[in-house]
Amino acid sequence: MRARINFLTAGVTLLVVVAFVVPLGFLVRQQADQRGRLEAEHAALTLAAAVVPAAIGTGSDLDPADLSGLIVMPEGSLILLPDGQELGSTAPDTALIDEVRARQTALSAYTDEGGFGIAIPVVVSGGTTIVYASVPAEILHRGVARAWILLGLLGLGLVAAALVVSDRLGRGVVGPSQRIAAAAEQLGQGDLETRVEEEGPEELVAIAVAFNQLAGRVRGLLAAEREEVADLSHRLRTPLAALRLQVEQMGASKERQSIIDKVDRLRHAVDELISEARTSPEPRSSTCDVVAVMKSRIGFWQVLADEQERKLHMELPDSEATVAMSESEVAAAFDALIGNVFSHTEAGVGFGVMIRIHDGRVEVEVADGGKGFPDGFDPVERGSSGAGSSGLGLDIVQRLARAAGGSMRLGSSHSGGAKVVLEMPMESSDGG
Repeated sequence: MRARINFLTAGVTLLVVVAFVVPLGFLVRQQADQRGRLEAEHAALTLAAAVVPAAIGTGSDLDPADLSGLIVMPEGSLILLPDGQELGSTAPDTALIDEVRARQTALSAYTDEGGFGIAIPVVVSGGTTIVYASVPAEILHRGVARAWILLGLLGLGLVAAALVVSDRLGRGVVGPSQRIAAAAEQLGQGDLETRVEEEGPEELVAIAVAFNQLAGRVRGLLAAEREEVADLSHRLRTPLAALRLQVEQMGASKERQSIIDKVDRLRHAVDELISEARTSPEPRSSTCDVVAVMKSRIGFWQVLADEQERKLHMELPDSEATVAMSESEVAAAFDALIGNVFSHTEAGVGFGVMIRIHDGRVEVEVADGGKGFPDGFDPVERGSSGAGSSGLGLDIVQRLARAAGGSMRLGSSHSGGAKVVLEMPMESSDGG
């Protein structure tokens, strides 16, 4: 935008300069030509005025010797006597001389060399004397080149001055708008503390004020939402504590200890949810190894799979697969995907977990041997489920994948069950 403003300003200024400087340059040339012609006319009239008294004083034919003592010959002038004798050393325009002699009137014309000449007839007793004066082309163009150079420099100076003013004005407009755009990008990445200076033209100041108000409003809404989530999670502590007390009153058994461990894990998850909800979100900057997180979560779900006699097929690469997500986010996505298998398929139905790496991207696939996604509803629509659950699992997974620059695909497994594939770009080992 700033470059376009400067380009437009330069174009308009250049048109204005051309419209004024070029005619002014031709005017200077015309004035120089007119000045040179006036010099030639003045010299010719001066000689003619000197020839007439000389002829009257002698009372006879003019003699070059007499005239040379009476008249000072200007440079470029010539006197042609009736008998053909010449006083002066300038080569005259013979065609002009002949025409003046024939017409007996003063005439002027430009010479073939680009100069200017004028001839005036003076009638004396012995015939017609021609007084001739000329100026070379250098006199007619004297000072024109210098004037054109000065006018050109003046024009360039005006264009440069206009560009300087335009650039400063453009910087005053483009700079604040670029800062607002950068702040908007930071806000979109989760930096709720970002604000912009209220500077620049009145319109940009109004935009900056509205942006700051919007950023403050978004921060307030997210803070209120986090508090509501935290309060809701906090309410779960009481029934969990009561449930644990009731389980502890059961007789000692393997099932009792297993339930206590699961309740403790659930309580720990609730505590993490409260802590995360009351922590201000920061811009995404953490990374983790998808393969390592998947191995950890498989270890957690393997116990429940064994209890429900579910066969688990797992294909994990030996190398790392680092993505731009935190370990807790990846774990939450895996738990949601594997949890859906346990929630929406019957006990004994097997499932598979596979991680593939190719072309700088990592694919995570979770497929089961159930009946697949039910017809008539969108699996990724918030609140939509087929088994009475909250319906938020796949929506959470999809949002996490998009936040990391990836995507989620749904399909059917080889056995006709449900299949979910996460595809995410891998991060380089140096964090780039």
